[in-house]
Amino acid sequence: MKNLATLAITLASLLLITSTTVLYSEGWRIGVESNEQGQNQTVISKTGMLAVRSIPDGAKVYLDSKLITATDDTITSLTPKDYTLRIEHEGFEPWEKTMTVYPELVTDITAVLVMQSPRLEPLTNTDVKAFALSSNQNNIAFLTKNHKEPGVWILPLSGSPLNIFKNGTKLLIADNEFGTPSMGEKIWWSPNDKEILVQMNKSGYLLYELSNQNSTNLIPISITNVQSVFDRWQSEWKINFLQSKIDSLSKDQNIPSWLVETAVNNDSTWSPDDSKFFVTQPNKDDPTKLDVIVYNSETPLPVAEKRIYNPLTISDPANTIIQWYSDSYHLIVLEKSSDESSPRSYTLSIIRIDGSNRTTIYTADLASNQAYPTPSGDKIIVLTSLKENSQTNLYAISLR
Repeated sequence: MKNLATLAITLASLLLITSTTVLYSEGWRIGVESNEQGQNQTVISKTGMLAVRSIPDGAKVYLDSKLITATDDTITSLTPKDYTLRIEHEGFEPWEKTMTVYPELVTDITAVLVMQSPRLEPLTNTDVKAFALSSNQNNIAFLTKNHKEPGVWILPLSGSPLNIFKNGTKLLIADNEFGTPSMGEKIWWSPNDKEILVQMNKSGYLLYELSNQNSTNLIPISITNVQSVFDRWQSEWKINFLQSKIDSLSKDQNIPSWLVETAVNNDSTWSPDDSKFFVTQPNKDDPTKLDVIVYNSETPLPVAEKRIYNPLTISDPANTIIQWYSDSYHLIVLEKSSDESSPRSYTLSIIRIDGSNRTTIYTADLASNQAYPTPSGDKIIVLTSLKENSQTNLYAISLR
């Protein structure tokens, strides 16, 4: 009988240990909570995880003010609830956000950290007059006449070092007897990157066809009714891209009809990964302001993410530019100063699509209201000059 009792106890212990191990591996935890009467009681509950990444990595991770680990890492066995997540990296602005942990799920978050003192690095020294980012976001076209070969030049943003000494720039369209684009005032790419439009003066434009280009000596089409070009580009973009995306979203997701109408009838700006877009609409309380509305069409929707966000309200629409950051989860905000004594002063900042962690990147004089991120997101390209009344050139603001 004694041996049977010992065997029974052993088997029961093994069963308990095995069951506990299985439950633990599946995320179950035993804890103590207070009930409504204030009495402590033992509870068994599911836990969740928090996968924390940062760019750059190696940052300290604090959860509810307690140092837990360093990025990149996954924090396990967390009781489902809201936590204050704070990420700190020496030399970078701190990052903080309220994160919700759900039972049996992994909540992912990537913190884009910004240097406290971003570097400004020159990319050209040829007196750039205007520039534009290609629709595929891989190239910048710029106008320059102060070069051995004046015309339209290309600056690749990926696949080569991005500095003044070695940046892969090459001539795209040369000045010739048919047109001198280097003397232009502004430049645009078509949505399919097959055409470039150069504004020469208030009413004169040159349109260049880039398809099957095997020479830099191109003959432009002279344009006087520029709106017809923009209308054609918009129509082609809607047919080739927008309509199919909206039809798919309307069929597969419960996207609000008002948002569909706004996206189709007004300009919708799509993220680099084509899974999100934002539109602007008048603020209900103050119609002079604009609300930025972001729609996330990712399927499945990541844990803790929402379909629709209103990350910010633009107080001065005439002097504010919003565009996507490279990771498709952040927006770049470029605001012109309202101070008449500093007409060229701009503030550049970045904000997550949920409205959290708006961080100022750079405040200084710029020669245009443009700021384009590189595909890797480590730099933002602007047009400026380091000295008053000196030539303007392309510069890279290094975020890390």
